[in-house]
Amino acid sequence: MTRMSRVMKVPAVAAVLVLVAAATLAAGGVPDIKSSPISNQVLIAGGEDAPGAALDSAELYNPNLQTFTLVTSKMSDARMLHTSTRINGKLILITGGENSATTALGTADLFDSKTLSLTPTHEIMVSPHTRQTATLTKSGKVLIAGGLDDSGAVSGVAENFKDNAAGGTFTVTANPLRTKREYASATKIKGGLVLIAGGIGAGPLVLQNAEIFNIANGTFNYTLGNMVNRRYDHTATLLNNGNVLIAGGYNSNGVPLITAEIFNPSSRTFTATAGNMNFARAEHTATLLKGGRVFIAGGVGTSKILNTAEIFDPTTGTFTTVGPTMTDSRAGHTATLLNNGTVLIAGGADQAGAIVDTAEIYNSSGSSSFKATGTMNSARVYHTATLIQ
Repeated sequence: MTRMSRVMKVPAVAAVLVLVAAATLAAGGVPDIKSSPISNQVLIAGGEDAPGAALDSAELYNPNLQTFTLVTSKMSDARMLHTSTRINGKLILITGGENSATTALGTADLFDSKTLSLTPTHEIMVSPHTRQTATLTKSGKVLIAGGLDDSGAVSGVAENFKDNAAGGTFTVTANPLRTKREYASATKIKGGLVLIAGGIGAGPLVLQNAEIFNIANGTFNYTLGNMVNRRYDHTATLLNNGNVLIAGGYNSNGVPLITAEIFNPSSRTFTATAGNMNFARAEHTATLLKGGRVFIAGGVGTSKILNTAEIFDPTTGTFTTVGPTMTDSRAGHTATLLNNGTVLIAGGADQAGAIVDTAEIYNSSGSSSFKATGTMNSARVYHTATLIQ
């Protein structure tokens, strides 16, 4: 198996990402907080605007106005394949990723929703990370784990970010990941634990194992069985019953998977869902909706970039296709649950291989629908989207 690059594994019948011109930046300023409540907005940060060109810009989506407005400040580095984590009601932490030369970054930024500004953290990370995971833990720290380091090697380094008056600090965990991994998933589960599952390990080897991070003592351990399938670039979604839905991703041959499985934290076991997804997909999104169902959208399919979506029902363990298709085919996009229960789907690469600046809203009520919304200031793929609360 060939290690996956940052360019998605589009099958031969679909075009791989092609060079497209960056979208012209639209004129605009900082939104008026009084007329546009910042707590309802989504921070879109970084990504790639054409193969090889990382972005240092960020923008805010206002669901009331259905517009995207540039943040006037820039990130400390242009970055893609990074992470973005809301750490409290005021700050969003953006970590690592890789630059246009595909070198992993050790820098991090904080977005302050009060000042609408991006500033570098006081310290850089202990180690550079790209294609890593980042999880807000019960202690209020952000666990940053694995990925690739700046030499391009798969990393087992894990570290915690803690916000403080000095601008935040990074400290290594008591022990590293038991298995070095990139393109893994990380999910906070009950009992003060974080589930780290799958990904690509050294070799490279697509992983079937998973491990648990104990927030209380800061250590990783193997006290659970293997996943049903080896997978990477999958999604992992915490369900309302405390279980975790793990869906799709690539197998060892780089082929998108149609399978999904459930992790039960009580038994610490993985079991296949009652039914497979309706479409094999990787580099898709999975969003927990109000009411407990999971909305799965887009991704790389077996023969094309997908414009399809489906719903997972935890009560039956089955997937049902959403009636209408998305307004665009997308992979490497983002999907963010808004306060009104709808989902903002933004950016990604389409069937032609072009990186897009379009966005749309999914409404699960009634017969469900997709509707185009405002256009981003830059076309983006491998970016992040974080709801501000």
